[in-house]
Amino acid sequence: MRINRYILPLLALGCLFSPLSAFGEWTSPIPVQAEADAPCTLLPFPQKVEWKKGTLPCGKTVSITGDTKGRMVKTASKALTKEAAEFGKGGAAPLAVNLKIDSAATAPENAAEGYRLTVDAKGVSIAAAKEAGLFNGLQTLRQMVAGGKKGIPFCEIQDWPAFRMRGFMHDCGRNFQTIESLKRQLELASRFKVNYFQWHMTDHPAWHVQCKCRPVLNDPSKRTRDKDDTYSYDQIRELFRYAADRNIQIIPELDMPGHSSYFDRCFGFKMHSEEGMKVLEELLDEFCKEIPKEICPIVHIGADEIRIPNAKEFVKRMSDFLIARGRIPAQWGGPRDLPVGEDSISQRWGEGGEMVEKSLKPETIKCHSFDSTIGYTNLFDPGLLVRRYFFMRPCGSAKGDELKMGVMICNWPDARVEDKRNIARHSAQWPGMLAMAERAWLGGEADGDALPCHMPAADSPAGQAYSRFEQRLMKMSRTILKGEAFPYWTESTVSWTVVGPVATAEADKNRDAVLKGEYGSLATQPSHGANLYLRTKPNTGCLGVMGKVKPGNTAWAVTTIDSPKAGEMPFMIGFDAPARSSRRWSGVPKNGEWSQCGCRIWVNGAEIKNPRTYKLAGERQSKGDTWTSPLNEMPYDDEEIWWAQDPTKLPLKKGANTVVVEIPYVGEFQSWGVSLIPLFKQGK
Repeated sequence: MRINRYILPLLALGCLFSPLSAFGEWTSPIPVQAEADAPCTLLPFPQKVEWKKGTLPCGKTVSITGDTKGRMVKTASKALTKEAAEFGKGGAAPLAVNLKIDSAATAPENAAEGYRLTVDAKGVSIAAAKEAGLFNGLQTLRQMVAGGKKGIPFCEIQDWPAFRMRGFMHDCGRNFQTIESLKRQLELASRFKVNYFQWHMTDHPAWHVQCKCRPVLNDPSKRTRDKDDTYSYDQIRELFRYAADRNIQIIPELDMPGHSSYFDRCFGFKMHSEEGMKVLEELLDEFCKEIPKEICPIVHIGADEIRIPNAKEFVKRMSDFLIARGRIPAQWGGPRDLPVGEDSISQRWGEGGEMVEKSLKPETIKCHSFDSTIGYTNLFDPGLLVRRYFFMRPCGSAKGDELKMGVMICNWPDARVEDKRNIARHSAQWPGMLAMAERAWLGGEADGDALPCHMPAADSPAGQAYSRFEQRLMKMSRTILKGEAFPYWTESTVSWTVVGPVATAEADKNRDAVLKGEYGSLATQPSHGANLYLRTKPNTGCLGVMGKVKPGNTAWAVTTIDSPKAGEMPFMIGFDAPARSSRRWSGVPKNGEWSQCGCRIWVNGAEIKNPRTYKLAGERQSKGDTWTSPLNEMPYDDEEIWWAQDPTKLPLKKGANTVVVEIPYVGEFQSWGVSLIPLFKQGK
C-alpha cells in the first residue's frame, strides 16, 4: 500500500482537549427548511429546490419524449422504465417525461452536468445544456420514483455539481475484481452522480492487462495473486463503454516505475532503466492502440512512492509518449513521488501533518489536480470515514474551477482478499462513496475539517445537518443499495462524557469514583457520536479528541442509553481494527474480553464480559506495519473487523441506562477509542 499516504491528519493533529466552541458554527450548503420539507429522499441533495403542493401519480409505465437519442439518456430511460414497473401504482396513467437539450438551461457552475427538473400536473420535464445533464436529471427522477410512496412531489429543481470530478478508485492490481463486479459498482455509483472511476490495474502482484507485445507479463508463474486473471482488451473496451453510458469516465492506471516487482520478475531489469523504458513505451503504445483516445482521454502512470536517479527524464519520456498519442497523463502528486510533468494532472495526497495540510490548501494547486488526501475507504473505521467525507472540502475549496477538478476516494486493500465481496464488507465503500458524492456535488463554504473527530452536538446546525444526512444515507442503504455491503449505522443518538486521561497505573484508584459518576478533579469533556475516537494510530494521523496523549494512559467514556424495554438489546461494539492493508492493531480479543488492551464495560454498575467466542482468540496482534510481511498474504478474517461481525447484546433495563467504558491506551499500534452503537435506535 502507499504506506505514508495513510498519514492523513486534519487541520490539527489533535490535542489533549481541543476547543469545541466553534465546531457548531458549521452550516450545510443545503437550506435547512428545504431538506426538512423534502417529501422524498434525494442524495446528493439538489443545489436549489422548491417543493410545491401536490404529487404526480406514477403508473407502471413511462412515456419519454423529446431528446431521447443519446446513449446516456437511453441507458437512464431504460432504468427509469424498470423503476416505474417496480414502484409505480397500478391504474395510474403512464408517467410522462419530456427531455430537452436546451442551451438556455445553463447552470451557474459546471453547466455540462447541470439540469432543470420540473414536476407538475402535466408530467415531468427535464432540460439541460448537455446530455450529461439530462442523465443527471433522470437519476434524480429515478430516486423520486423509487422513494415516492404517494407519487412524485411537485417541485422545481435547478441543480449542478460544485466539482466536475466525483470519483472512486479500486486497486485491482493487488486484488483482481471481475468485469461483472465492476459493472455492478459503476451502475450503482452512477445513481448518485459519481462520474469518474480510477482503475488501478497493475501492482506488485501482477500486470492484469492483456499484453500482446510482451506476453510474459500475463504469465501466471510471474504473478503472486489472482494468477489466472487478466483483463482482455475486449473486456476493457466493454467496461469503458458501459461506464460512458452512465456518465462515468474511466481513468486506467498503469503504475510505473514503482509498485512493479512483477516487472523485475518478468524481465530481470527495472522499469526506469533504458531497457525498461523501451518496454514501457511498447506497452503504452499497445494500450493506446487498443483503447482509443475517444473513450480514454486520460492515462494514469502512477509514478508514486519511489526514488530513481533519472526521475525527470522518466516522467518526461513517459508523459511525452502519451501526449503524442493524444492522451492526458496523470500522476500521483505527493511528496514521495516522481515530479509531476508540466502537462500532467496531479492526484494529490500527503505525507505527515504539514504535507497533508499544504496539499489541501487551494493556493498550492498550480496545475490540474484532484484530491485524494481525505482518507482511504480501507483506512478508517466506517464512522470516522463517513464523517470525514461529509465535512470535507475537496481541494480545500467551496467549489471547483479549472485547476481544482474535484475528489477521488480510493480503496487499497493491500492484503490478499480471497472472497472479493469482503473488499466492500471490510471497508466503508458504499457509505463512504455516498458521503463523498453529497459533498463533491454540493460543495460548501464552511470548513468542517475539525468535525470528523469532534462530532458536533445533535442540536447544533452541523449536528442537525449530519443527522439529516445520516437518515438519507440509511434510506439509500435500504433501497437503491439494498443487498450491498453497507457497514454504517446512525450514530447521532449517542453522546459521551469523556473522563481522564490518567496514567494507567492510577486507573485502579479512580475507577470506583468514575463508576459512581464522581469525577472530582478528573478532567472531563463532552463528545458526540456513537463512534468515539480518542486517538487513532500514527499512520492514520493521530486523529481524535485526545490526539496528543501517549500510550500508558487510560480514559473512560460514560453515556446514557435509553431503552424502550428491559432485556438483552443489540449493539455494534468495537474497540480497534486494522486498516485493510496493514495488520498494525491490537489483535482479536481473548474470550471473555473486549480487546487485548484491557478495555472493560459496565452497564448500570455491573461489569459485562464479552459474550462472544472467538476462534482466533488472542491472536493476530501486530505492533508494526505489515505491508511487506508474509502476513499480508493472509486474508482478513471477520473476527478482525468488528463491523463485519454479528451484533452483541447488552442487558438493559427499561428507561435510562448508564454505560461506562474503560479504555486503556496500551501502544501506538492501537486505535484508541470505542464504538458503541445501539441498533435498536436505528429507525425502521
